[in-house]
Amino acid sequence: MFLYILRRINLLLITLLALTFVVYLLDVRLIGQQASFWSGYPDFLRRILDGDLGLSSVSGQPVLEEIRHYFPATLILCMAAFAISLLVGIPLGTLAALYQGKPLDLSIMTAGLIGYAVPVFWLALLVVMFFSLELGWLPASGQISLLYDVPSITGIAVFDVLMSNEPWRQAALHDALLHLILPSLVLAVVPTTEVIRHVRSSLIDVMKQNYIKAATSRGLSKAQIVWRHGLKNALPPVLPLLGLQLGSVLTSAMITEVVFEWHGIGRWLINSIALQDYAAIRGATLVVAGFVIVISVSTELLTTLIYPARRKELYAKQD
Repeated sequence: MFLYILRRINLLLITLLALTFVVYLLDVRLIGQQASFWSGYPDFLRRILDGDLGLSSVSGQPVLEEIRHYFPATLILCMAAFAISLLVGIPLGTLAALYQGKPLDLSIMTAGLIGYAVPVFWLALLVVMFFSLELGWLPASGQISLLYDVPSITGIAVFDVLMSNEPWRQAALHDALLHLILPSLVLAVVPTTEVIRHVRSSLIDVMKQNYIKAATSRGLSKAQIVWRHGLKNALPPVLPLLGLQLGSVLTSAMITEVVFEWHGIGRWLINSIALQDYAAIRGATLVVAGFVIVISVSTELLTTLIYPARRKELYAKQD
C-alpha cells in the first residue's frame, strides 16, 4: 500500500512538472528566443514556486490575485453541479440497474444519452429563454442582483452575503441562491448522465455477487439488500471515475459562465484569450489543469484507502 501511494505521488509530481513545461511553451514570445529557451525554463519554475505568475497585460494586476478572485466562483458552480448530479444520478442509476432491460431502464438511459449529446451552450440558451425570459422565474445572469452591494471577500456571492451584517442579508442570500440554480442545473447535465451510467453498471455487477444471494436467502427485502449491500459496494468504484469528470465539468463551466455572465475563471480565461493576455492564459491553464490533476489523483488514493476491495486488487497485483 505504501509503495502504491508513493508511486501515485511520484506520478503526480511528474505530471505537474510536464504541465509546467507545456504551459511554458504557451508563451509564444519565448518560443522565438531559441538561445534563452532552455535557460528560461528553470527561472519559470522558480517564479511559479514563488507564486509569481506574471502581470496581466490587460488589467496590470498580478495574475495570481485575479485567479484567486475568479476561481472560487467557478468552484462553487462545479460543486453545486456535482451535488445535483449525485442527488439525481444515483437514484436514477439504481432504478436503471434494478429494472435492467425494462422500459424504465431504457427510458432513463435514453434520456441520459440525449442529455450527454446536447451542446452545453445550446441548452444554456434554451433554459435562459424559457425560465428567465418567458416565465420570469429565475435570473438570467450574474451571481447576485445589482440591488445588493455586497463586498467581494471570498469571490462566492453566497458566502459573501453570509459574511455581511447588512439588514437585507436574508433577501440577498435568497437572490444569490436563485442566481445559482440555472447555471448549476445546466452544468450538472453531463456529470449526471455519467453518474447514472457508472452506478447502473457497477450495481448490476454487485447484484450478481454471492453475498447478495445470501442476503436474499435471509429474507431481507429488496430495498434493504440494495441499500445495505448493493449501493455500499457499488458506489466506491464509481468515485475515481467521478473525479475524472472534473476536467469536463470545468471545461463546460467556461461555456456556461459566458452564457450566464458568471464571473468565474472560465469566463475570465475566454476573455483573456480574446484579448491575447498571455500571462493570464498561462496562469489560468496552469492552475485549472493542476487542480484537475491533483483532484483526480487524490480521489483515486482516497478510494483505495476507504474501499477494501480496491486494496485487495492492489495486493493481488503486487503478489
